[in-house]
Amino acid sequence: MLQQHSLIDSDSQTIAQAELDAHIEAQAQEIAPEPEIQFIDLDGFYTYEAQLAGQVIATITHDCEDFVTQPWVVMVGEVEVHRADTWAKCADYVRWHYKQGTLPKLRTNTPEELLDKPFDELSTLDWQRLKDYEPHSAELLAA
Repeated sequence: MLQQHSLIDSDSQTIAQAELDAHIEAQAQEIAPEPEIQFIDLDGFYTYEAQLAGQVIATITHDCEDFVTQPWVVMVGEVEVHRADTWAKCADYVRWHYKQGTLPKLRTNTPEELLDKPFDELSTLDWQRLKDYEPHSAELLAA
């Protein structure tokens, strides 16, 4: 009888431990830190890439020709989404809208689409994608 009682206690203890482990795991997922957005300086002052886990999600550039009062520009892809008077406000915009899920998604062109663009219109990211591109079609290799 004593052996049966300890067996039941052991089973209930195992179940309770499993429930506790599941609860701790759920809490850890809720408070787990999100990956932080890194701002990479591309040219020493005027152009920054906002990267998350190595992927570019936006760029911040300085436009000294237009909008003298708000020269800092947030761009997603080739589309301007925000202007501000300081770089820090643009960085805050990117962080906040990314966390809210309202930062527009970066539309990426296929390498074939990039080859059709004039070379002077290609961004640094476009050039990198073309550099890494290896055509799979025999037509492209022959051309």
